[in-house]
Amino acid sequence: MIAVREDLTEVVAGGMWIFLGSLVVSLSGFVFWVILSRLAGVESVGIASAVVSASGVATTLVSAGLNIAVVRVVAAGGPKALTTSVILAVVLGSVAAVLTVPLIHSLGYGGLTYFASALALLTAAGVAVTQSLIGFELFKGFFTTLLTGSLAKVAVGVALAVAGLGALAPLIGYLAYPVVALITGTSVVLPLLMRSGTLRPDAQEFKELIKLTFSNYPYTFSTQLMTMLGVYFFAYLIREAVPVGTLYIALMITLAISAIPNSLLSAALPIGVRRGTEPFAEGFRIGLSLATPIVVFVGAASSTVLRIINPELLLGANTLKILLLSLPPLTALTSAIMSLNRRGDIKGLAAVGLIRLAVLTALLPPLTHYAGLLGASLAYLAANITPLPIALKNIDIGHNLLKLWGIQATLILTSASLSNYVGELPAAAFLTIATIPLMHATRTYSIQELTRTLRTAIVHLLRS
Repeated sequence: MIAVREDLTEVVAGGMWIFLGSLVVSLSGFVFWVILSRLAGVESVGIASAVVSASGVATTLVSAGLNIAVVRVVAAGGPKALTTSVILAVVLGSVAAVLTVPLIHSLGYGGLTYFASALALLTAAGVAVTQSLIGFELFKGFFTTLLTGSLAKVAVGVALAVAGLGALAPLIGYLAYPVVALITGTSVVLPLLMRSGTLRPDAQEFKELIKLTFSNYPYTFSTQLMTMLGVYFFAYLIREAVPVGTLYIALMITLAISAIPNSLLSAALPIGVRRGTEPFAEGFRIGLSLATPIVVFVGAASSTVLRIINPELLLGANTLKILLLSLPPLTALTSAIMSLNRRGDIKGLAAVGLIRLAVLTALLPPLTHYAGLLGASLAYLAANITPLPIALKNIDIGHNLLKLWGIQATLILTSASLSNYVGELPAAAFLTIATIPLMHATRTYSIQELTRTLRTAIVHLLRS
């Protein structure tokens, strides 16, 4: 199918660069926290993750929806739309910086306010530049920008941790990421800007950008806040650095894997809008199928994975399993949201997003109070499941969702008993290999399709 449908070929090719960018961010983040947790300690990681989450909450509250809006406006308006996007991003980022102050003080980390506020402002500004690269279809430039920012974060954070700065090491490392990404992204798009006739912002275009930002607000707000608000509330309720750090790292692992289907779906949105097609159901099937072996391996070997990072994180093994099992419904929601975006269905976007947010905020306090980390992960899972009936009315993916979700859940649950006989890692390896024939046998994703997908990605990578 990939070899026949041109829009799906473009989805795979564009999604490849977006995924590689996300992979770099995730892997560098993994390396960052592994090294920092050992050099600076899990407590310092817990403090830093709480501060980063508070900054993320502020940025999301103010600028959610800006990322998708920038891609669409820049694609339609060209270079001058980038100027408009940067202006709006700086305004929204400034508001987020102010909003960060009470959030940080409520956690008891008032001394770190300046770091959190600076991170909020820089993050918002970075959205305008990095997302414009997607709008200009500079996918490789998007990857390069994320790569340089990620390398800077690790280098700065590690250097400062070695110098003994404690919790400040990861925080300053996080600040280095948007600074370097802004510089790199600007250099990538600069030749195009110099060829442009004018970069003067247009008032009408500015209004259009604002409308698009808020029309996409419910989806992006719920998606980003599912992570940031969850960690922030958990930090507020528990007020213990180690469990907060454990939840944050488990969420980061989960989001790293979700980047596989999300990258394809992110590429599918502009392609679907431009061609007037609906590649989202196929994007869901292909993306979640590619992610399934990794979900099974990490879920089956959750104790080993967390132990490698830091032995203190072992208390989050079951939490990680539950978070991983939230990926199928989360990917289904993302597929529906992208389809709704293409059609401009603002009511549908708001319904799905607000339900997710309401369920998370309603369940997180009581479940965290009674079950700690496990309760937080269950709240996250429930928040992804609850809006599914509405989402599935807008996109025909129900059968593939059930099959892939069933394969993941069955194999992860099976690993608990199998590991008692052969050990956790051998059991995880065996079950991971088993996902491929299972997907083939259930006609979810054939071996031939897997081969064609990989060939398409490799060919486009080599051509670039």
